[in-house]
Order: sequence, then C-alpha cells, then structure tokens
Amino acid sequence: MIEIAIIGGMTGLAFGAMALLAWLVRKGASGVALTIMSVLGAVLVILFYATGRQIGVDPVIATMLVFVGALPAFLGGSAGALLGWMLRRRDDRQI
Repeated sequence: MIEIAIIGGMTGLAFGAMALLAWLVRKGASGVALTIMSVLGAVLVILFYATGRQIGVDPVIATMLVFVGALPAFLGGSAGALLGWMLRRRDDRQI
C-alpha cells in the first residue's frame, strides 16, 4: 500500500510542476519559470552530490529525495515548460 502512496506522490509532484510551468510560460512569465527550473535543478544536483559525499546528509535519504521528489518535479517542470512554449507559439500564430 505504501508503494501506491509513493507513486501517487511522485505523480502529483510531476503534474503539479508541469501545470505550474505550463501556465507560467503560456502567460509570458518565462523568467519566473526559468528561476523555478534553476532551483529544482540546484536541489537535484546538491542532493545527488550528497549521495556520494559525507556533507551531513544521510546518503540513503538523499537518494530517496532525489528519485522520489526532485527528479519527478524537474522532469514534469521541463515537460510543462515545453508544453507552455508550444501553446504560446500556437496562440501567437492565431492572432
């Protein structure tokens, strides 16, 4: 049963980031969207670095946070930004 909760949490993070970034890019706030993606990427890299070095974070917990939290949010955000960009291009052509 815990597996379903983990998969649901990962899916929720991915879809939440996707919807937020698609909305931001489509309305023209690309700077804010890039800032959010930069923060997600920084969290991903810091946690991935913590899996191999002793910097005060347990490597098992850092690995879990990378694969369960940061990576789905980053991938969903990337997909959402691309979707928002394509929808904005379509809207600009119709005018």
